[in-house]
Amino acid sequence: MGKLNYKKIGERLKKLRKYFGLTQEQVANILNLGRDAILRIEKGDRKIDLEELINFSKLYNISIDELTAEGPIINSNDVAFARGFNDLSEKDKKEIISLIEYKNILKLQNKDN
Repeated sequence: MGKLNYKKIGERLKKLRKYFGLTQEQVANILNLGRDAILRIEKGDRKIDLEELINFSKLYNISIDELTAEGPIINSNDVAFARGFNDLSEKDKKEIISLIEYKNILKLQNKDN
């Protein structure tokens, strides 16, 4: 493993935390770290040791390679979805997009409650 870009790792961890709907406090409790440590990790101000990388990897169900990669992360599920989506009719594509938009609206409404 080369030199790690802690800023980029922190950004990914923050996005993952928000995606999973977790607070910094919750992540800190799960990983047995202080909330300040999570804050500094997400800002890229604190180095992450291997054990912490493993724990974040397990928590967010993502490989360490995906957490530490320099370039954009390409998920195999995303590739499969894109290929499958591309083969659909325009009517089916619109239906799926509408469903995604509807699910996002529901998710936002549930966050507010």
